[in-house]
Amino acid sequence: MTLVRRAIVLFPLALAAVALAGPAAAAPQLQKLKVVLKGQDHHPVVGKTWSYEVHVTNSAGKPVACKIHLQMLLAGLSVVGEVGVHVVKNGVWKETIVAKGPDAFPPASRGQPLVLQATVTAKGYATAKARWSIVVK
Repeated sequence: MTLVRRAIVLFPLALAAVALAGPAAAAPQLQKLKVVLKGQDHHPVVGKTWSYEVHVTNSAGKPVACKIHLQMLLAGLSVVGEVGVHVVKNGVWKETIVAKGPDAFPPASRGQPLVLQATVTAKGYATAKARWSIVVK
């Protein structure tokens, strides 16, 4: 039997074997998180404190223990600052950015279109994100 003829005979047999095997086992469905990120306002001021909070719930509205990674993005595209990574048991993280010091908004941030982004992970849930746009004054 020639190689081509052998392939013609074996190909339908291979297709039949795949069909009989049934569908592949599906990956477990991950639940969805609801992430709400809310800042004090959209215009923090250099030299003044500014607060924000993140609330994480499941589809039933119950708080979810999770890890929240906060980053500052320039124009929502590139990371220009790491705000922090926080593990919470009650689904809530609240923080006030100080007015002075290394963790304050620098004068160079004035007028820049920034986005505070929260990336949330939790066991059994799909990763979720929320964003809050700001322009520092």
